[in-house]
Amino acid sequence: MNIYLIRHSAVYNPNKLCYGQSEIPLEENFTADFDWIQEHLNLKEDTLYYSSPFRRCTKLASFLSNDTFEIDKRITELNFGNWEMKAWDKIPEKELNPWMEDFVNHRMKNGENFNDLYERSVEFYQDITNANTQNLVILTHAGVIRSLTSYVLDFPLEKAFNLQVDYSSVSKFEYDAKNDLSKVVYLNLNATNIGAAKKIITD
Repeated sequence: MNIYLIRHSAVYNPNKLCYGQSEIPLEENFTADFDWIQEHLNLKEDTLYYSSPFRRCTKLASFLSNDTFEIDKRITELNFGNWEMKAWDKIPEKELNPWMEDFVNHRMKNGENFNDLYERSVEFYQDITNANTQNLVILTHAGVIRSLTSYVLDFPLEKAFNLQVDYSSVSKFEYDAKNDLSKVVYLNLNATNIGAAKKIITD
């Protein structure tokens, strides 16, 4: 089974707001990457699509799947609780610093910690790998992609932010149902680096 993890398009966020589980508009040219993603995937039949419920994900899901996708709340971004839609530089240091020092375990008020995000993301992944399909496409967020990559690679969550996950990037896993084994094929393929990636493959 091929599993494609796609981060949503770039958002319009000039005030640098914290927006984990909040709706926020996409950049004006947000469809610019849609065509190359569709061409790269080149998936026709035997494909299931899953999306986070937020519009920054469902717009691309709708385009790729011709409106035949399922919503799953488990693949939403981290819930930042009382920080949602506040400018990062307006969050008091006494609140921000404990999270920065231990984001895996520290929960902001009315929010989640990274381990919460990891657990629901992995639960989702374990469910979908039971699907009878050749291809799975998941439209989601950077936190979910980092969580699932950490899961597949048995990577410490404390190092999750060492993984680069750009807007409109595609990462691919392969899942072997017979041996219950997942492997990472590539990470963070995007419009900027796809040409170089193709050259490496063909050289």
